[in-house]
Amino acid sequence: MVEHNCSECDHRDTGYFCDVALEKLRLVESAKISNAYSSGSMLFIEGQPANGVYLLCQGEVKLYTCSKEGKVVILHIARPGELLGLSSVISGESHEASAEVIQPCQANFISKGDILRLIREHPEIAMSAIRQLSSRYIDACHQVRTFVLSSSVADKLAQLMLDWCSGDLPTVRTDNDGFKVKFRYTHEEVSEMIGSSRETVTRVLTDFRNRGLIKLKGSDLYIPSFRNLELSIGSKSRDVL
Repeated sequence: MVEHNCSECDHRDTGYFCDVALEKLRLVESAKISNAYSSGSMLFIEGQPANGVYLLCQGEVKLYTCSKEGKVVILHIARPGELLGLSSVISGESHEASAEVIQPCQANFISKGDILRLIREHPEIAMSAIRQLSSRYIDACHQVRTFVLSSSVADKLAQLMLDWCSGDLPTVRTDNDGFKVKFRYTHEEVSEMIGSSRETVTRVLTDFRNRGLIKLKGSDLYIPSFRNLELSIGSKSRDVL
């Protein structure tokens, strides 16, 4: 169901961009075009001219880049409250990544001219945009530090799961320092998040289960001990690669 009224949106207080004063939110509301998108829909494609931004209201969208050889790397999973395509619009460059819907979503399109005018004329909206760009920069630094500098796929996957527990995905705290995480992604998507292959991710998940670091029951991922998973990073005791 498409929500046209931004002031009544359940996700409004969690987003970087839409958490502004009601009068400013109404200016955004007057400039947007709301649409619902099914899984697999493309909002934009790497290399296309950036004609505007998409304000994500519901669902999830993956931002990814693809090499000439066809290797895909997921750069970011966008969630409600985020503006997609903002850096390209502000820089005047083409889209640096592709945006594909992975959970049915509502995304509100705001044209390039309208979003630049709102940013130029309204400091509160400009600061919201700056906060989002800053957050994405910090995420990119974390991604390089974790997934590029890590020596093994096991370390990368362990860190990704720890990030999920820290709030990247819906979690439930269990006994002691354990967590239950809703495991939304396919092995292929997980491999694209850490720059590996689906087969290697499957082998590492099996190894994690055998070592008691995780349990998988349907779409639920159980991490019995956050600390034990954290201590596994850098361990040389097992190497499934």
